[in-house]
Amino acid sequence: MRHGAMDRLITLRIRTVTGQDEYGEETETWTNVCVWADRRDLRGQERFMAQQQLATLTAKFFVHYREDITPHDQLVDGENTYDIHAVREIGRREGLELLSAHRQGE
Repeated sequence: MRHGAMDRLITLRIRTVTGQDEYGEETETWTNVCVWADRRDLRGQERFMAQQQLATLTAKFFVHYREDITPHDQLVDGENTYDIHAVREIGRREGLELLSAHRQGE
């Protein structure tokens, strides 16, 4: 992972379940954390292969290692909001690869 390529400041929106309401529905809060990232748009072949599983997968983001990022979280890059579909560890806690999909209608 090239740390010098982390040239975008993104916002991670980390979801935390805080309990349940009277109907048994989960209540959640979102914590915003700004981090530096490297964004790589998927090329045609990757996009085609990704669509077999995730229809709108559009980019990979590389960030420093964190233990609190899950596929339930989101990230914001500029005016675009992305759902995180997969989190892959790079090396031995060197960094994370976040496979993401642009949120439809945003």
